[in-house]
Amino acid sequence: MWKFSGDVVQAVPLMEGQINVGAGTYTAKSIVHCETDAEISLPFPSGVVIYNMIAGDDRAYVGKFTVVSGTVTYA
Repeated sequence: MWKFSGDVVQAVPLMEGQINVGAGTYTAKSIVHCETDAEISLPFPSGVVIYNMIAGDDRAYVGKFTVVSGTVTYA
């Protein structure tokens, strides 16, 4: 990614306790970034959705989610 003067760069803030997390349940307030290939579980009113992410993927998401496998960083 190249940044030119005045350009906006999307980045995931690095916050203690939210970096490279593995299996467990967490609450995202804006974004989930995949560090290593991961499978996450998202609870929706219609039911639980299993979502596969590839290392480097970013997804805007607000709410609880569960890392089934792999590692993610979230904010």
